[in-house]
Amino acid sequence: MESRTMRMPRSRIFALAALASFVVAALVFGLRPWALAIRYSHLTHPLAWLGGAGIPGGVWFDAFAFVLPGALAAAALWPLRDALPMAAGWSARIGARLVLLSAFAFAAQGLLPIDIDDLDGTASGLHGIAWTLWWIAFAAGNVGLVWGFRKRRDLTDCAVASLAAQAVPLCALFAQAVMPIALAQRLAFVLWFLWIVWIAGRYRRLRGDG
Repeated sequence: MESRTMRMPRSRIFALAALASFVVAALVFGLRPWALAIRYSHLTHPLAWLGGAGIPGGVWFDAFAFVLPGALAAAALWPLRDALPMAAGWSARIGARLVLLSAFAFAAQGLLPIDIDDLDGTASGLHGIAWTLWWIAFAAGNVGLVWGFRKRRDLTDCAVASLAAQAVPLCALFAQAVMPIALAQRLAFVLWFLWIVWIAGRYRRLRGDG
């Protein structure tokens, strides 16, 4: 009998691999000598510091925490637009393109590392632009998906898209009111990956609704 792993959609495998690469990179690189020397903590320090310009091993961190997960997330999200039923309309299709854009923006954070010695400089600013584009594109994309899903009988997709559109930017921007800002931003990243894992497993069902 075919195993469950073999039946798992390729897009979901990409999504799970993206999440795993991100989490493992964050944990492993947080234990490097440089990180230990400054008593780096995931509760207080920005994640991007581990891949800052000039930081020992920073290039590898950026590759495995941002670039590779972003590329895998893009691969997982690429079929979303074609999987949408015709009834979803153009708003959902535009939304699918926007959430795909969020994956490219996530990867761009690794290609545009911050300069921890000049957080107001150009390099850090470009990293900040990529980070901002990441959550804005994702939130706006889910708004489009919500609007496109509004006429479907199954409201699960609409509800999850609506929650995702609110939860990720809220964690990225405002959750520091109830938790450390560094932890809140990591939570936003993880929620983003989990949403991709979820939606990547629903393509077959979405096509069936067409």
